[in-house]
Parts: sequence; structure tokens; C-alpha cells
Amino acid sequence: MKLIKGSIITKIIVSLIVATTIPFIVSNYLSYQITGKAIKTQLVELNQNSMAITMSSLQSYFHELSLLGISYFSDPTLVRLLSASEVQTPAESVYIQQRLEQFYANYNEIGSVSYKSALTNKQFNIRYNYNSKIDIPDFTGQDLSYEHSELRQSFQVTYHNKERRLRVNKPFIDISTRDIIGLTTFDVKPVHISTVLQSLTTSEHGPVYLFIGDEMELLYTTADAEQQDGQNQTQAQTEQQAEEQAQLQAQSKAAADIPDWQNELNTQLANLQLANLATAKGELQAQEGSYVYFRETASNGLTVTLVKLIPQSLINEARTSALGKTLSIQVMSIIFVSILATVISYYMLRRIKFMLSHIKKLQMGNFQLKRKPVPATPDELDLLEIRFQEMATELDELWNKQYRQQLELSQARLKMLQAQINPHFFYNTLQSIGTLAIKSNAPEVSDRLAEFAAMFRYSMDIEKEDVLLAEEIAHVQHYIVLQQGRYKQKLQFDLFGAEAASHLAVPKMILQPLVENSIIHGLEQGKGEIHIVVNFELKGQELLIEVIDNGKGFTEQQLEQVRASYVEQQVIVTEKHGIGLANVLKRLALYFGSQFRWNITSIPYERTVIALRLPMDTVEEE
Repeated sequence: MKLIKGSIITKIIVSLIVATTIPFIVSNYLSYQITGKAIKTQLVELNQNSMAITMSSLQSYFHELSLLGISYFSDPTLVRLLSASEVQTPAESVYIQQRLEQFYANYNEIGSVSYKSALTNKQFNIRYNYNSKIDIPDFTGQDLSYEHSELRQSFQVTYHNKERRLRVNKPFIDISTRDIIGLTTFDVKPVHISTVLQSLTTSEHGPVYLFIGDEMELLYTTADAEQQDGQNQTQAQTEQQAEEQAQLQAQSKAAADIPDWQNELNTQLANLQLANLATAKGELQAQEGSYVYFRETASNGLTVTLVKLIPQSLINEARTSALGKTLSIQVMSIIFVSILATVISYYMLRRIKFMLSHIKKLQMGNFQLKRKPVPATPDELDLLEIRFQEMATELDELWNKQYRQQLELSQARLKMLQAQINPHFFYNTLQSIGTLAIKSNAPEVSDRLAEFAAMFRYSMDIEKEDVLLAEEIAHVQHYIVLQQGRYKQKLQFDLFGAEAASHLAVPKMILQPLVENSIIHGLEQGKGEIHIVVNFELKGQELLIEVIDNGKGFTEQQLEQVRASYVEQQVIVTEKHGIGLANVLKRLALYFGSQFRWNITSIPYERTVIALRLPMDTVEEE
């Protein structure tokens, strides 16, 4: 902070950095937000386009699975056997199973396949083990019971060893009567589905979800595939009852663990479903990112919904990368601006320091300043320097004129006083009065006259400008004795430390005016009594003189007037009180130069201190 306050270069650099940094910060923040939205919008559109292509492949695959049950009509013998109302013979049963094996031979992802006749309630099973066998309930009047109505759905999600599978239920219908004569049910592993969805998982790392039906049953998600990657398949249960129980637990857990985003997605899709739209797409914002969805209802009534999560971290990474590049350019710009500001500021500061050196010379009384050649096209600093030099010349002339006038005025007043008073006559008169007082048995009057004569002799000795501090102290003591004879006990005076500094030479008449001010302003215009203390102390290379009293003191306005008189270099002479306080300070400043220091502190009617600090290297010893 001190560096900032003391250097104009630092101020300019800091100001420019702040002036450039704040807009950069604001623009970076806005750019960060806008870039994030643009990136998210672009990712949403790209993923929705990819979902549309993937959706076409999935719908084709599901349609192909649904046509497997119709392929039975390509074999008239098989159709005849399946349409018979009598129970098939063993040979016929073997034929039916062989033909079913042939129909599903090209689909390795299809697991257990079951066909049950609605006419005989006989079930045929292929590709099964004891754990994966599908039990189709008996038909009642060529129709399923209410409790097994889920088999009427063409597609549904089921679980096998805690793994989701697609179950396809395809009724076998008599072409002529349109009656159901059987039902084919088979489970499909999501192997081909996983391959199709790979196109949505190559560019980003967000999971993909595949839902089927209006109830949004989750069929496949890449999140489960990633969790199962590298893990061994769980060992199959050996009992059918355990398999069914695990399936029910998995279904209930899946229903209970529906995330919040899926509930909100169900709400949005339910509203879109009311509009009877065959295709719907959109976006759902969540804390972890944006869920992009694409929903399509095929002509066969199957509704498939694809959901892809675009992680917020991916968006943040993209816009952070863009922000990093922008920040690099901005940092380089700030460094360039700082260097340029440093060069310009140094050039300006060098010229300002040159002017400051001239100001210091003026303070020391040197008005002969070095002039620089005026450039052809002066700038503002050149004009300021020219005006300053002109001002210095005018000050030199004015100072000399005022000094001569003041000197002539002082000499005229001194001559006037000398002409008006004959010191020898005045001394002889006082001595005669003192002798008369002794003869009249009035020693106190004689003592006061002696004190007054000593004071007068000291004041009228104009030949000596410098005196010993002991003489100055004696003069003050004579003055105090006379004033105590007037004010009695109302005036108390103490002197401390005079012995250590009495041998030093100081300017004449520097103490008595200060003591006189204390008496006049503190006693006569105050509470009627005062205690004055004059203290002398040698402190290092300084002589400290303190005049302390408990009188009326100074107001802040009076102190400002004293300081102003001192700064304005005016020699003030008042007719009522003689040489004033400001004159004493100015005389000491002229005598000791810039090393003289002074200070005034005042608490009215408690403590007022006038402190004078005289440099020892200037104070002479005699």
C-alpha cells in the first residue's frame, strides 16, 4: 500500500491493470456462460441427430424380432400342426421343435423360446435350461387369464440373473377367424442393442439409456454395462423359484430406485403423449448435466425412448479450455500494457522529478533555475515547466522587493525608538528613583526598579543578536518577578533543566514573548490564575525548549492562523503585544533553517505546550 501511495508509476500501472482486468473479468464471465450454452446446444443437436439414426436401427431390429412369430406361416405343415385342436403326437412335437430351432437359428442373442398352444395348452420349449425356461400359463377359452395380462404386451422387460432382457410376446393368430391359436415368447439378450448404441457412446462419456413402452421400462443402459465390465457373471440359481424371486426383487428395486430426472422426464413425455406426436425430442437439465432424449412410436405401436446424458463436467471442460486460451491472450495483453505504461510513466516521472528538484531549490531560497530549451511542439509538461520557471523569476523579484521593504521598515522603527528614548537618561532616572526608594525605606520598590532596569537594558542592547541561554533565562526571570509583584499568588513559575543548556548561544528574545503570551492570554483573559513551566532538555543533537501552562490555550482556528503566518513567511508585529508567537517561530526558522522544528498542543485550561526543537550543530557554545 505504501508503494502504491508513493509512486506515480505504480499508480498508473495499477490503474491500467485494474481498468483492463475488470472488463476482462466481466467479459470472461459472460463468455464462459455463453460458450457453455453454445457448446451444450451444439452437443444436444448432435446427439439428437445421432439418436434419430440409432432409433431407426433399433426400430428395424424390434420389427424384425416381432416378425419371427409370423414366419411360421412359411411352413404349411407347421401351421397345420399348430392349428390342430388335438394334442400333437411325439413325432409331431419333435417336428415342431426342430422347425422352431431353424427359425431362431440365426439369432444367437435369443435365449429361451417357448410356444404354447391356446387349443391344447401344450407348451414347446427350445434353447432353455432349467433356470431359464419360460412357463406360459394355460389359456382359458383361447385367452390368457387377467393375472397374466402382461403377456399380451408385444415387448416387455424381464430379468435373468439380475440382467435385463427383452421379452417378445407374439400371438399366433388364425388368418381366417382371427382367433389366437398360440403364443410365442422368447427372451433377447441386449447384445445387438449394445452394438447399435455404441454409436452414441464414442464421442462423450455420458451414459445412454434405452426405454421401451409408454411406461418407460428401462431395457438397457451403458452405465450398467460399464459397471459390469471386467466382472465375472454371477452364478445362475439352481431353482426356478429363486429365479422368479430374484426377478421380482429386481423389478421392485428398479421401480423404487427411479431417479429424479427420470420422473421429470416421464412427466414431460406424458404431456407430449397427449399431443399424439409420433416423434418427440428435447432436453432435461439436471445437476449432473443435460439429459437429451429422443422418443419415437413405430407403426406397430412400440414406443422407444433414447436418453443420453451430456455430463456437466464435459461442458465445463470445453468452455474452460476456451477460457484458458482467452486468458492466455488477455494476460499477454495486460503484460504488454503494463510494460508500455511503465515506459511512458518513467518518461513522465523523470520530467516531473526534474521539476521537483526546481521546487526544492525554491524552498531553499535559490531562484536561479536551470532552463531547458523549449521544444518546437511543447506538451502539457513542457508548458507547466515554462510557467513554473516564469513563476520562479517573479517570486525572486517579489521576494527581494519584500525583503528590502521589510528591512527598511525595521530599521526605520528601530531608529525611531532610538531617537525617542535616551537610554542613559532612562537608566539614570531609574537609578535615582531606586536610591530614593531605599532612603524612603521601600526596598521592594527598589528591587522592582532594578529588575525593570535589567530588562530594559537587555531589550535595548541592539548590538547583540545572539546571547547565551543563561542571559535569555535571566531576562525571563526578571520579567516574571515584575509580573509576580503584580499578580501575587495568581502567577506561578517554574524552571527546569536550565543548568545543562545555559552555556549555549541562542537568538535573542525567544523566551520572553512566549511567557508573555501565556500570561496575557492565559491569565488576564482566562480564569485569573496560571502556572507556567519552562523546561530545557538536551536530546541527542537537539535542544528541546518547552513552555507549558494551564491557561486558556489555543483553539484549533488560532493554531491554524499561527501555522498560516509561519508558512506565509510574514514578519508580524503587533502594537499591543510586541513580537508575536509567529514572529518568534519565523525568526528561529530563518536562524536555524529547515532543521528547526516546532509543535503546539493545547487542551484549554489543562495543558498547553509550545515545543521548540533547536539543532545542536547550529547552536553555538560560548
